[in-house]
Amino acid sequence: MPFLTQEFLLPQPKKAFLFLMQDLGFSIKEAQRIIDKGRLTQNNQTIKKAQIIAGKVELLHFVADSNALENDSLKNLTLLFSNKDFCVYDKPHDLLTHPKGLFSHASLNDALKMHFGKNANPIHRLDSQTSGLVVCGLHKKSEIALKNSVQKFQKTYTAILKGALTRESLRQNGLIEKEGAFLIDKPILSQNTKKDLSIRSFISAQGKESQTLLKILSVKQNASLVLLTPLTGRTHQLRVHLDSIGHPILGDSLYGVSENIARYFLETRNVDESEHITLTGAPYLCLNASALKFFFKNFIFSFHSRLDSQILQLFATL
Repeated sequence: MPFLTQEFLLPQPKKAFLFLMQDLGFSIKEAQRIIDKGRLTQNNQTIKKAQIIAGKVELLHFVADSNALENDSLKNLTLLFSNKDFCVYDKPHDLLTHPKGLFSHASLNDALKMHFGKNANPIHRLDSQTSGLVVCGLHKKSEIALKNSVQKFQKTYTAILKGALTRESLRQNGLIEKEGAFLIDKPILSQNTKKDLSIRSFISAQGKESQTLLKILSVKQNASLVLLTPLTGRTHQLRVHLDSIGHPILGDSLYGVSENIARYFLETRNVDESEHITLTGAPYLCLNASALKFFFKNFIFSFHSRLDSQILQLFATL
């Protein structure tokens, strides 16, 4: 979804926030965000919330791009379910959930707003590299209700890890086994600076409480297929936790690789599949949001990703 600058002509004086709400249909929150971010301007000067404006103004905002639907990643985006309140997409890897900054990368949001209108928004997000299930609200009322309950969503991920996991090695890492699953209980700290590789989160006593359940499904000589259940929702939680026990997710270009390789991926816009395999061991991050269960309007909804088949097929070749 690209950000575009559009010109508007106001024949009569009007307060800026009223123009955004009454003339362009933005909500109070959206209008406030536009003004706070300096995206409404006149003569190259940012406009204040209560400022009275007239004449020509410029608005920088994102507009759903039908051409983006031809993007290869969006062609692989699948709408699994929709009703009048929400929808569920099965997102392929290497597709943004939201537009990033002011760049014109294709995102799930392009398809969402093209199909369901400008009031449709994702309830949660997946990293661009992570595939799987994403729930989206189709109007403000359902968006608010679902976002208020998102912490209660039961999420399960399928992943391939580097190395052969054993119960003994997990116990040696201090993990406690209960009902066939191991608990990774390590606080995670996200960096708020703009230092080198600050996008990486890491294990720290100063971090937020973070817990992940790990269940071993199958083990090969150099790889393990696992089921992961995050009990908290920290940035890059699964990737950080698995790297911390010495078994990073196969294909991860940020964790479980050298700093030089991580920098290379961050600085290089397009890395071809063969190079991705050479540097990370797989053509993509082998992490899929495979199952999702939640309660909404007196019903329990349960969804399963079709993209698990990609993970299973890749594991079979290892």
